[in-house]
Amino acid sequence: MKRTAPLSIALVLAASGLAAADELRPLKLEAVDQVIEQHDRAVQACARAARARDTLAVLMHLEIDGDGKVIAAVPASEKSTAESTCLARVARKLHFPSTGTVSRVDYPFMLAPQLRR
Repeated sequence: MKRTAPLSIALVLAASGLAAADELRPLKLEAVDQVIEQHDRAVQACARAARARDTLAVLMHLEIDGDGKVIAAVPASEKSTAESTCLARVARKLHFPSTGTVSRVDYPFMLAPQLRR
């Protein structure tokens, strides 16, 4: 009886419609920017707590699962502020494109000061 060589894992995954692990790519920063810009109103609502006159940047560590769901949103600074707490809450509600792999992104949220009339 003649034995055939086993199929490679990549071939099996490709035949099943799944990508091989080395073909999975984390989210690109452009995709992250696009999603966050689409939700800019919610992001800027976090600026209401900041009564500063200058633009405030809050660096957030985001962890996004393969389905595009934010599984962690933590401010880079150890000091928690009203703005960083608000941004973490907003970020956890965002949905990004699916990649099939976990993406870790450090994202600088920019909060613009409210204009007073």
